Amino acid sequence: MRQEFKICLPVYKVVYTVCFAVLLSVVRGIGCVEEIGITLDVYMAALSVVCCADAYQMEYTGKRWEVFCLYPVNSRQKVLLLRVAIQCGYLVLLAVFAYACFFWQKPVFAVKTAGGILFAMTIGAVAVSVVFWGMCAVTFANLCRSSLGGIGISLVLWLFVYSAAGERVLGNYSVFAFVFRDINKTSDLGWIAGKGIAAALALLMGAMQRVMIQYRKGTVKG
Repeated sequence: MRQEFKICLPVYKVVYTVCFAVLLSVVRGIGCVEEIGITLDVYMAALSVVCCADAYQMEYTGKRWEVFCLYPVNSRQKVLLLRVAIQCGYLVLLAVFAYACFFWQKPVFAVKTAGGILFAMTIGAVAVSVVFWGMCAVTFANLCRSSLGGIGISLVLWLFVYSAAGERVLGNYSVFAFVFRDINKTSDLGWIAGKGIAAALALLMGAMQRVMIQYRKGTVKG
């Protein structure tokens, strides 16, 4: 497990993700605490795309590809999903850190609410987004046989879902329904439907990786 952590989270990846979290709290101005969740849900999802797209190619960049290809498909699938889980777990912890970073702006609560409940809702929503978009990046990368292709397609999809058109078409069934909700109505939990669908799709994509790995047939592009 320790070796997998070293492979999944090299120093450069930790450095640029931490810098991203800190800079996000500096660049994105907020007026109320509720806006932290809106910001993190969207941008941590984009960061997940970039971080997870190379999950299957790590052995290639580490010059262990020939040995990795000798593993049974089931073993490769388990390794892939473990690495995605490690990276997503790290990003969720990073989201907690990023949440705290925003408080230097001294935001206030838009409505009377329990801070702990809002924090739990935010991190839960971000966790689903991180896993969903991470699995999208991995799936598209395997389909394109290219990590850059996985990033490109996922970000195009991300742009649509985050757009006004995406909000209009998907409504509460969007993975970003938490972002589009009315922050002044704490009792409105319609966004949970979108997160539930996203979680189910992430599980489906995880199950599909066996087929995707067979499709790649060991071929890798940059």
